Order: sequence, then structure tokens, then C-alpha cells
Amino acid sequence: MSARDDDLARTLRARADAEMPAMSVDVAAVVRGGRRRRLARGGAVLAATALVLTGAWSGVRALDAVPADLQPAGTSSPSPTIPEADLHAEVDPVAGTITYPLARYDLTAEEWATVWLARSWEMKRCAEAEVGRPIAWETALPRDPHSDRTFGVWDLAEAQEYGYAVPPEGGRAAGAVDADVPMSVWEDCGRSETVRAMSPETDGSYELADALGQAHEVAVASEASRSAVADWTACLAEHGLEPAGGDGGYAVAGASTSRWDRESVALAVTDVRCKAEVDFVPRMADAEAAAQAPVLLMFRAELEARLAHMRAVVPVAEAYLAAHPEIP
Repeated sequence: MSARDDDLARTLRARADAEMPAMSVDVAAVVRGGRRRRLARGGAVLAATALVLTGAWSGVRALDAVPADLQPAGTSSPSPTIPEADLHAEVDPVAGTITYPLARYDLTAEEWATVWLARSWEMKRCAEAEVGRPIAWETALPRDPHSDRTFGVWDLAEAQEYGYAVPPEGGRAAGAVDADVPMSVWEDCGRSETVRAMSPETDGSYELADALGQAHEVAVASEASRSAVADWTACLAEHGLEPAGGDGGYAVAGASTSRWDRESVALAVTDVRCKAEVDFVPRMADAEAAAQAPVLLMFRAELEARLAHMRAVVPVAEAYLAAHPEIP
């Protein structure tokens, strides 16, 4: 599997990991350590640029049938009708979130929080037994997540205060804190039967990762995406600005996440207002959702099996928490 495909495969876990707060010991990484992975940690806690989904086919019109190069070998019959709901993303401008149909094949934020807390506490207990002394535990503090930056800055309040800089989220995760515990101890504890029983992570097929990769490539060149970008570009031009282009993402030329000054704020505010004027983010998000649709249809059995495995650990974690009322 190429490095590119491996990166794309990570997107399947992006949303789940995005909900996991940072802590001194990365429980998920430790649990996965030593296991041959096809799906790895990618996404927000991980890569801020990872998409929760990937991809869009060139327009909704093209979604009546799965593209030939993505159909399973030996099949020629038309694909089933894709549900209308799978062609759209849910964009919440107040919360600054973008939710794609792929999210239904993942645990909810509450389920991830339950699993995270339970196995973090068990990792602490296991490590204490190994090192023969107590290990400090930090309770969680609320976070204030910034808006989804998949399509650049689009929250006006954030732009007015921070420009293109990423706002601090604050808060912290609940978890064990002890820099003196050897990593080998955490890795051994991550392989324990109790921790593994509360670990939702599971591998995905190379075929699924490749299909998602192809979908995203087509999405970038889709008519829906190009039309949205053209309208945004035209609005910027009216203000004497232009897109950054290249690796600059959906930002204005001259924008910088490392600057937090009046000029940067002015650029970001104009950028956000242009995106709002042309309905940029909802259009781009719908294009991405439309791209997911044929892949979700093709790989439904695999995705449902993955979700069933993930959800099976939630009651195990809930039972563990109930058995350990001492957890702060």
C-alpha cells in the first residue's frame, strides 16, 4: 500500500479521533502499537487537514451508477439507488461543524468518551501495578473546539478575533500523567485483555481506502466544487483579493496561520464574508458528501461490520465504569 493510500485510509478514523482529547499518554496509539494496521490514526487530534470523509464524484448526476473503475470485479449490473440523504452533509454554522454520511458508521462523541475514560483508567491501574507506585490522574476540563477548517476559515467570530490563526481550544482530557513511566509499560498494558476488550479500533480493507482515495480525487475536479470555488474567487476579486492556491488551501493569498495582526484579521473577515455570500462551505460539503455516497453503497457490508465491532465494546466500557465508581 502506498504512503498516499495509507494517509487516505486514516480518514476513516478521523472523526473518532477528533473527538478524543489529548492526554499525556495516547491510549489509542498505545493500544494499536504492535498491531499491523491498515487504518491508522489520522484526522484532527492527528492531522488537522484530514477529512472525516473523502471525496466527491463529479456532480450528483453521476451518482446514478457507481463508476466502473470502482465497481467490484465481475459486476456489471447498475448500482442500487443512492439515498438522497447520502448526497448531503450537515453544516452547522453556529457550532462550526460539518457532518458527513460516513459519520453513521462511527461511534458518537459520547460513546467515544465512555470508551476513552474506561480504558484510560484501566491503563492507569495496569501501569501502577507494573511500576509499583501510584500514578497521578488529571480530571477532564471542558474544551472549546474551533470550527472545522476543511474548507478554510468560515466562522466570522473566529476570523474577527484570530484571523487565520487557529483559536486555542483549552481544556484537557482525563487521563494518567506520569512522564517517568516507561513507554514499554504503557505498550504492555495496551495489550492487556481488559484494555483490548474496550478498544473499538479495527482495520479496514485496502479496497475501501483506495475507493475513498479515488473519490476524493474526482471530488476536487467536480463541477460542484469548481463552481463553488469560482464563485468564491469572483467575490474575492471584487475586493482586490485572490485565493492562495497551491498548498494554501481555501484561504486568501497572503494569509498566514502564524500571524495574528490587523491585516490578517481583515483578510480573514473578507474571506469569510465571501464564503457566506456564495454559500461556499455547504456547497463544498455537499460535493464531498455526494462523493462518499457510491463508496458507502459499495462497502456497506464492511462498514456495518466495522460499526458492529466498535459498538460491541461500548457496553463493556459502560460496565467497567459502573464497576469503578472511584474514577474521578
